Amino acid sequence: MARIDGDALDRAVGRRLADRRSPSEGQLRGLAVDGKSLRGAARTAGRKIHLLAALDHTNGLTLAQLDVGEKTNEITCFQPLLQTVPDLAGAVVTSDAMHTQREHAVYLLDREAHYIVIVKGNQKKLRRHSSPFPGGTSRCRTAPRTSATAARRFAGLRSPA
Repeated sequence: MARIDGDALDRAVGRRLADRRSPSEGQLRGLAVDGKSLRGAARTAGRKIHLLAALDHTNGLTLAQLDVGEKTNEITCFQPLLQTVPDLAGAVVTSDAMHTQREHAVYLLDREAHYIVIVKGNQKKLRRHSSPFPGGTSRCRTAPRTSATAARRFAGLRSPA
């Protein structure tokens, strides 16, 4: 097992899982791109292992994941990660504010995918030019029903620029 290339195994499993998906007629395929540091796992220098993954919204399956190396970050791993996902055409890719990057948008459009991103302070010009919905900015709130101690989330919504 120690001789198995983990990245090659991830790609093979991801391709197999992507082939098994069957969205309903007219249903958009959704993929979430997000990074996570692994708890309890660390490199020899003590730095945590950090992965960037693409997760299928419909079935919760991880279609691809990459190790975010010590001398890089999630931004530089975004395109290599999605390059391993076959056929992004028509898919809606969601990500956090870190991935609100011009290069990411161009890449997704070149692959004929759609995207939903969060605009925060890391893109000051884009944020400044984002106009609010008619009637102002809208806010929504979500709270899981499972636990009173679970985090409540708030999101402000603005129309696309």
